[in-house]
Amino acid sequence: MAFDSHRPRVLFVAGLTSSPSGAAGGQLTVASTLFRSELGRRFELVPLTSTAESIPPPPMRVRALAAARRLGTFASAPARGVRAALIFSSDGLSLVEKGLMCMLARAAGLGVVVRFSSGALPGQVAANPALDGWLRGTLASAHVVVSQGARWTEFFGSYPEAAGKILEAPNITEIPPLTSARRDAVLRFVFVGWITREKGVFELLEAFARLHRDVPDARLTFAGGGRDLEELRAEVRRAGLEAAISTPGWVDRDTVRTLLAEAEAFVLPSHFEGLPNAMLEAMAAELPVVVTPVGSVPDVIEDGENGLLVPPKAPAALERALRRLIAEPTLARRLGQRARQRVIERFAPEVVWPRYAEAIERAITEAAEAAGPRSRR
Repeated sequence: MAFDSHRPRVLFVAGLTSSPSGAAGGQLTVASTLFRSELGRRFELVPLTSTAESIPPPPMRVRALAAARRLGTFASAPARGVRAALIFSSDGLSLVEKGLMCMLARAAGLGVVVRFSSGALPGQVAANPALDGWLRGTLASAHVVVSQGARWTEFFGSYPEAAGKILEAPNITEIPPLTSARRDAVLRFVFVGWITREKGVFELLEAFARLHRDVPDARLTFAGGGRDLEELRAEVRRAGLEAAISTPGWVDRDTVRTLLAEAEAFVLPSHFEGLPNAMLEAMAAELPVVVTPVGSVPDVIEDGENGLLVPPKAPAALERALRRLIAEPTLARRLGQRARQRVIERFAPEVVWPRYAEAIERAITEAAEAAGPRSRR
């Protein structure tokens, strides 16, 4: 069946606006960047934002009411001429809500594209048979399952419900101009993301504290918020590192760009990940990155080539990596240059948005063929 020449309407379900606290995680950045891309010239994108109302999340009753309102809006999509739904899902309750959306969309004859982002998802479904069953139902309802990379393709490929549906489309990130040359020395490190234990922030604090004893001019910024921010701040005070470590909480996108432009290296020692967009943004800013080989990170980072890989939960190894960047500025500069080139080649908007266009077109076509002649008028 030939694809229609006019712009089909597509419901775009994702976190698209920052929460009142200023929280803007990686999925929100990916979704909003994609929404602003040339994808909007191919399709008429109808936004349905699912941004959390606050961080930490509001009580369950409030969250349930918000989800019910979104589902009500979602259910009216076919009557508004929507042909497909592109649904961004995380884990836990997000999977429950977005899975139901996938099922409703499939039942209404829409094309269904679902994209998962949370690195916690495999562990959650392994530990919870009910959630695993819900994931299976979600995959069965989708026409296309978007995978962030090879490791996610392998994970979803283990489900028969996803057979023949997986399409790899990596995260998308804007490529900023390089505003200034880096200094020769590597002394300013930056972390951007959720301030939670699972992001490795306490291992980073421990590694930096050891480093700082020998390199008192070193500086570290933890940019972000989350449930463990106050505990992290207390540990910084306890270590007497308030002058060397900054913890501003959530900052806006312009401030993140400024922090990346002013830093000499980026660090994200997560215990698990999907594909961290903060890492890609740092790479685009030509920063050498020190990260853990979790999720799809090894699909992007080659140790010693365009970044440094350290094991998760290993502060001693993390400290050695930070010291290496300080001791070898030529290496740090080369890693940053190669990192930026990798992002330009694989994650720039003009590279990524056509993959989503392919996914949506495929979903619309398959939904129309399943519906029969009535859908072809």
